[in-house]
Amino acid sequence: MTNLLLPAEDIEYLSANFSNWQPLSENSKKGILIPDYQLPNGYIPKKSELMIIIPSDYPTAKIDMFYFCPDIKKKDGTDIAALNTETHFQRNWQRWSRHYDWRAGIDNIATHISYIYNQLKFEIDKG
Repeated sequence: MTNLLLPAEDIEYLSANFSNWQPLSENSKKGILIPDYQLPNGYIPKKSELMIIIPSDYPTAKIDMFYFCPDIKKKDGTDIAALNTETHFQRNWQRWSRHYDWRAGIDNIATHISYIYNQLKFEIDKG
């Protein structure tokens, strides 16, 4: 295990919704891994590993972006904007560069994962 320190509400949310979530650690970098994250309809594959990097001063500092392995694609073959490949925790990840105004004291891992799902849906719904 790692010394990833998360607020109790984050651990409760992750354990209740993603029983197989795992903390990640590499040097000073921390993150969480959600294996077999179920993607909304419209993506290939249907599941991917979701990784989120947790900043050292979270929850005051915002969680930003999200990552998938293996890479995901839209079934219809249309492009997904603002993707890149990055290496974290000794693996290559498909980075989704998405940003929003973090509300310290309100936003947390649950709101970030909700944001991720909404961004995935938006990408499919826009066609």
